[in-house]
Amino acid sequence: MEEAVAKDVFSGNVLVFKDGQALYRKSVGMADYEKALPNSEATQFGIGSITKLFTKILILQLAAEGKVSLDDKLGKHLEGFQAEVADRVTLAHLLRHESGLGHYYESPEFNPDAVEVKSATDFLPWIRQESLLFAPGTQAEYSNSGYVVLAAIIEKVEGKNYTDVLKTRILDKLGMTSTGFSYRINNVPGKAVGYLSNQPGPRQDNLGFPLLGGGDGGIYSSLGDLLKLDQSLTDDNRLLSDPDKLRLFNDPLFPRQFESWDALKKENRFAVAGGAPGVSAVYGHNFPKNRTVIVLSNYDEGSAEMLFQRIGAILNNESPAPLQPSASKFIYSLLKEKGPDYFTQNIERELDAHHYPLDDDMVLFFAGQALLSEQKADEAIALYQFYTRKFPRIVVAWNDLGDAYLLKNERESAKKCFQKALEIRPGNPRAQENLDKLK
Repeated sequence: MEEAVAKDVFSGNVLVFKDGQALYRKSVGMADYEKALPNSEATQFGIGSITKLFTKILILQLAAEGKVSLDDKLGKHLEGFQAEVADRVTLAHLLRHESGLGHYYESPEFNPDAVEVKSATDFLPWIRQESLLFAPGTQAEYSNSGYVVLAAIIEKVEGKNYTDVLKTRILDKLGMTSTGFSYRINNVPGKAVGYLSNQPGPRQDNLGFPLLGGGDGGIYSSLGDLLKLDQSLTDDNRLLSDPDKLRLFNDPLFPRQFESWDALKKENRFAVAGGAPGVSAVYGHNFPKNRTVIVLSNYDEGSAEMLFQRIGAILNNESPAPLQPSASKFIYSLLKEKGPDYFTQNIERELDAHHYPLDDDMVLFFAGQALLSEQKADEAIALYQFYTRKFPRIVVAWNDLGDAYLLKNERESAKKCFQKALEIRPGNPRAQENLDKLK
């Protein structure tokens, strides 16, 4: 934890709980840097996709009461879906990520700024446009759309907003008074502001980001409240019966399936995680060791997982891997400290030596944006030349490289970049606008 703070790779709360007592509890970093408010044990954090666990509990409760059946087709409860979805996808498929639906925010029509989202049902116009990625029940692939659909079914069956159903059926039952739900990122009193820690340059919060939650995300909570949830799911039946808890944890995305709740409690361990810009959370339970670990962070996605993995190593008497800054920060620092020529000749060797896999172009995007904002033309050109070589179909990389050349008034080089962007995506407005200016 001290190393994480010193390297500024984590801000948040950690709890290790075993046999009825806290072995370790720690708060570090700031809940709000602008107001100089430190994180405390009571601070609430966004938990991202851990929200799906709550949605799954609600559906299992409704099924236990006979209000829905897990064999129900989606079309029984919601209208407007294509026949291949409405008539083939069941609630069980949705619960188990076997529906074939993908992610609503990948829809070409997705524009959260243009819609006032007040319920999970408001997401359905985007999801209704989706075609199935595979035949329902034939495979499992993580789906955010599927859990928004489940939340919309909950709203239809109960005649209430997801937020109200969540409060009545889970939060009030367990006394989770520090937990709530919001469809958009906002600054709630007592809740930590999220920070884009993976990005180099000046510290940025996530309050202006169009992030939405609708049964797939959106819950914020605290260490104490998540511990209450953990204790109910593992030790009592206030939320679910033992057979339903078996259904909760027998998920095809988890590595093991069990025949009974007793067998699961004897051998199982699990972890669920959630993340988004400025949001990172992990909750895990080890049944054989009766141990719970919760890590909540108001830094970027991955920061909680990084601590969770290293805490797990320590608890298992293993040596934790060294903590490192994000790949974006590493790349940015390399350019600033050693210059563009060194970067161009050595970047791949440096990434390999420091164990940074380059499987996501966003790490280059973040570093490039910081360099452009500082008008570091030579450094930005070196980075974007590497970026466009590694990810030649990313339009924004070609547009940014063009902007970097314009900082040096190298108009012909800039023109070639914008032309390439138009070649990849005809009609791209940013590239066309820049080409018109260069005529």
